[in-house]
Amino acid sequence: MKRISAKLTLAFLGMAALAVALIWLIQAVFLNDSYLNRRVESIDQAADSFSIAAKPDYAALESALNVSLLAVNDQGSVVYQSDGLPMRGQIVKRIPELAAEAGGGVEYLQTETDEARYALISRTVEGGTLLIVFSLVDVSEASRVLLQQLWIITAVLLIAALLLSVFLSRLFSRPIVAVTKAAKAMAAGNYSIKTPVTARDEIGQLTQALNELGDELGKAEELRRELIANVSHELRAPLTIIRGFAETVRDVTWPNEQKRTEQLNAISSESARLGALVSDILDYSKLQSGAEPMNPVVFSCAETLGCILGRFEIEAGKRDIALELDCRKGEIRFDRAQFTQVMNNLLDNAIRHAKPRSRVRIACEPLEKNMRISIENAGEPIPPEELPKIWDRYHRAPKTGEAGGLGTGLGLAIVKSILERHSVAYGAASDETGTVFWFETMANA
Repeated sequence: MKRISAKLTLAFLGMAALAVALIWLIQAVFLNDSYLNRRVESIDQAADSFSIAAKPDYAALESALNVSLLAVNDQGSVVYQSDGLPMRGQIVKRIPELAAEAGGGVEYLQTETDEARYALISRTVEGGTLLIVFSLVDVSEASRVLLQQLWIITAVLLIAALLLSVFLSRLFSRPIVAVTKAAKAMAAGNYSIKTPVTARDEIGQLTQALNELGDELGKAEELRRELIANVSHELRAPLTIIRGFAETVRDVTWPNEQKRTEQLNAISSESARLGALVSDILDYSKLQSGAEPMNPVVFSCAETLGCILGRFEIEAGKRDIALELDCRKGEIRFDRAQFTQVMNNLLDNAIRHAKPRSRVRIACEPLEKNMRISIENAGEPIPPEELPKIWDRYHRAPKTGEAGGLGTGLGLAIVKSILERHSVAYGAASDETGTVFWFETMANA
């Protein structure tokens, strides 16, 4: 009884059995009485307009109602008696009693020699009392015929219910079983499995939701593998360099101050790169999970950009790159810490990819309701086919003669996550003259 199809089959059979039981109950309790009550009602309607004093057509009434009659006038004398009146002796003896109790209901009579049963109705009419007798054989025969038919109906209903319950249980359980198999396959790591959606009901919606869940789990699994692969690759290089130089300093170059300093500087540089990578991974994870809260505030755009540029002057000076800021006074509404992170990532990216002895220009352009901030550098152009990919995690547009660019590969992905959380427009363009990254912020009117 663990299978849902068996449970559904039993449920449908139970409903069919309940319906049959109700039919039997109605037959046993209501149908016989209902038939008899209808006959009594028809007799009462005929008796209401009947008059013994008017010398009625007794034979016509007998024929119409299929009954036997005995009419007694107000003086107690019998004025009419049907030929072959059933139970005549008993009825004639009780005429005074029946006349006194006329309208008291239906009385049932039964012969002593057989099982014949009759109904006796006494009604007070104009001019006396009318005694009406009719056989209950037709009622019993109708009940017997109905009973025979009911057995046939019961057998047909149960067979039809069995077939229909098996069909419906399989019909209803098939998509559920398919969804269960798909869920087990996903639990085993097969996220590409798809279950056909054959209906628009709740089961169809469940199937569609499971297919979408499989897609999302597949993406998450791909991200996990990609993350492990990229992080392993990114961590291996600086760790190898750090270990190699550390062992060289320890075993070989420690007495040589110049070489020792150079190698220690390399260790420090790779340690900083490793720290930046770990920091970016943590920042990106927080942004993707929504754990990093947003706190939009109003602040001066020009003043904040000036402070940010001051932090990059030394790094830009090493490559003889000039930093230019063209920003009018104005306030914007943005999460200040995340705005700083966006600008840090974009400026770091622009300086690293700018040509030596060139310039990096930061500009603010007031729009109707927003402020557009752009960062432009003069460097090698990004191929058009690479532009849509540069916002992806761990994607770096390759430079001429290099397998890939520098950096952690998460800077622009972090920028994208922050800007999309703020629901602002952003983009990038690149040609032979330079590359520009831009985004918009809400200006404070």
